[in-house]
Amino acid sequence: MSHDKLPASAGWYPDPNGGQRFWDGSSWLDLPDPDSSGEPERRFPKKQILVIVLVLLVAAICGAVGWKIDHDAEIAAQVAAAEEAAQREAERLEAERKAQELEDETERRARAATVTNIETSIEEMANEHVNKGMFDGPILSVTCSPVNGGSTDDLTETTTVFECFVGTEDVGGGRMRGYKYHATMNWTSGEFTYGFGAP
Repeated sequence: MSHDKLPASAGWYPDPNGGQRFWDGSSWLDLPDPDSSGEPERRFPKKQILVIVLVLLVAAICGAVGWKIDHDAEIAAQVAAAEEAAQREAERLEAERKAQELEDETERRARAATVTNIETSIEEMANEHVNKGMFDGPILSVTCSPVNGGSTDDLTETTTVFECFVGTEDVGGGRMRGYKYHATMNWTSGEFTYGFGAP
């Protein structure tokens, strides 16, 4: 009896990769695995998967960077617009302040000129009183000053009462003798009244 090994009979045998191979009795044939669908299994190589993941990652980063740039530009534009609006408002307020200062200064000058008019009217009345013999002249000076803390610079005052001094005799040392008059100015109407005697 011979102990020689007989070659394996032709047929399908398990493949170490988990599939099957065909043995024709003398060699392995490259035939499709009968258990498969007949189509070769398609697998993406790891390199291709890595490239796809990297492309998607780069696209996501570019999208995020683009959004960040757009967002920052929008915020910067909003900040610039707010700063410009604040600057315009500050300029408007400054222009209003200057216009109000000019208006107030004009009003103060007008009030000072009105005091001069009051003093002129008081001087005319005092000269009439001298002519009528109420007291001796001549009229040397007339000065009118607000009383009770009044001021022609206080533009909130609508009425100012003045005490006016009519100087008729210089007694030296910058002092004068004379008589007191009074006047009341209504700044709203622009009219004043005046008369002899202290207010």
